Amino acid sequence: MSTVVEYTMVVKPGSYDEVLALYIDFADSFGLANATEDLILVTGDAEAGVIRGIGVFMSDEQATDVVSASIFERFRGEVAHLLADSPVREGLELVHVFVKD
Repeated sequence: MSTVVEYTMVVKPGSYDEVLALYIDFADSFGLANATEDLILVTGDAEAGVIRGIGVFMSDEQATDVVSASIFERFRGEVAHLLADSPVREGLELVHVFVKD
């Protein structure tokens, strides 16, 4: 069964646009380099300063392996000083997907 990982970051005031741009660049690069990820979504709430990345992986193991991937470690290092708090990573079970053509 597929695994969903949500990675939530709360940014410092004035850092939203910079972190969002870095997250989008990371997501695009990571998606191209990682065949185990089926879908990447990046969502944001500028007013609250919250950015979430949501990834869908083929398995729990593949989702876990991402945490130690060098590209992910580099990204976390790039944004660490721009965050108001430590990011929160949650693993979830994919229950249902509806896609309209």
